[in-house]
Amino acid sequence: MKINEVKAALGKRVRFRDDRLFCNAEYILTGCIIRLSDRGQFYYQAELQDVRQNKAVCITSLDKITLEKEV
Repeated sequence: MKINEVKAALGKRVRFRDDRLFCNAEYILTGCIIRLSDRGQFYYQAELQDVRQNKAVCITSLDKITLEKEV
């Protein structure tokens, strides 16, 4: 997902996929975080909430999520 797609996707279902963690699940995009790295560069992270459990939260990079197609 690109940063310009985040605003339209807030509150909607997204697919989080990380092959290293063996994760391919559906979440709700609840926020976007901007952070400053040790090198002085900014980067974005997504805040995801589990669809089934309202208390489970996941923080990941934007490139690991995609917007789910609505049926």
